[in-house]
Amino acid sequence: MSGIEAMRRGACPSLPEPMPTGDGLLARLQPVAPLTLEQMDGLARLASALGNGIVEVTARGKLQLRGLSPETAGRLEAGVAALGIDLPTGFPVEISALAGLDPGELADPRPLAEAVGQGAAGLVPRLAPKASVVVDAGGVLSLAALKADIAATAQADGWRIALAGREAGFSPSARAASVILTLLQNLAEEGPAARMGDLVGRDGIAALAARVGLLPMPPAPVRRHVDPVGLHPLTDGTVALGIGLAFGQVTADRLAALVTAARGAGVRMVEPAAGRALLLVGFAAERAESLKTEAARLGFLTNPADPLRRVAACAGQPACASARIETHALARDLAPLLGAGELHVSGCIKGCAHPAPARLTIVGLDEGVGLVVEGTPRTVPARILPRHPLPMAGLREAVAALIEKGD
Repeated sequence: MSGIEAMRRGACPSLPEPMPTGDGLLARLQPVAPLTLEQMDGLARLASALGNGIVEVTARGKLQLRGLSPETAGRLEAGVAALGIDLPTGFPVEISALAGLDPGELADPRPLAEAVGQGAAGLVPRLAPKASVVVDAGGVLSLAALKADIAATAQADGWRIALAGREAGFSPSARAASVILTLLQNLAEEGPAARMGDLVGRDGIAALAARVGLLPMPPAPVRRHVDPVGLHPLTDGTVALGIGLAFGQVTADRLAALVTAARGAGVRMVEPAAGRALLLVGFAAERAESLKTEAARLGFLTNPADPLRRVAACAGQPACASARIETHALARDLAPLLGAGELHVSGCIKGCAHPAPARLTIVGLDEGVGLVVEGTPRTVPARILPRHPLPMAGLREAVAALIEKGD
């Protein structure tokens, strides 16, 4: 991968093709099944031995290992295989971390996801690196917040289909895989830079819906967003405990300590979840409080109301070569000021941690630190403060003033 490609937001790191960053190479993996405790412990060991000891869970629930070298990156791929961690062999479709165990599901998303993933395998080289399909089964952990080229949301008798965030129509269950595969084929025919938003803008949502035979949309069920952080009952009578990672990061030693605590509580498996969280799955509810206490002691976020659950912050300096500012200290200091709003601290204008608009965005620029209200890192800032020096008190005052003005 060239340096220019690595700087594009469209570039995606993977296990066989890690991406260069400021702290070495970054590898990303999306296991197709929940991890056993032994597998998660093994990943922590690999992160320490081959990288800089930082493990991440992304906003979309994927795992990342940082600080690899060209030599250790190849060993990581072999190490993941030796742990028996299965990775997608076709097109990676995103489903809930509690798929098949969520009592609120209207359908099991796994058969549809597998049919699309295998059916679209041959299209992968012709699709954009970030082309995405999300299958949301309607359970407690909604994936509605995830951007997707194609999103399928369960209803009692089929799937609602949305294209680039716009509702397109309804497909009966028996046709849903065929509909999605046809849409992906249409997208692939446009070339590896095309996204569904391009097709929607050019052809119109009605024309695309008619092309694949989507039916008129039935009334949408009312959905309530539930943070993955917290306790979730499962269909088999056990529970899952969701814990958050501040800025999506955890050190390998803390992750290994969490695995030890989870083993003691009888946890069966660990699942990375959308929203930069880990789900400890399949144990008795009476063990949850002690496990939650231990997770909090280790520095994990166990309260969905924690201000850091409303903060998105990329790796920043020095971990990212594109970053203009250190992000995590700023995020920790500013998070309590925002109340119920969302804060995004971005090291540069790419906005990798949170491409969508946020109530307030702090962005590192060549000329200083930009403060963006109700926008993205690419939005024109309401104010720009000099980066060197950047007195925290001055930044705090500027943020408070913008929030008060917005209220």
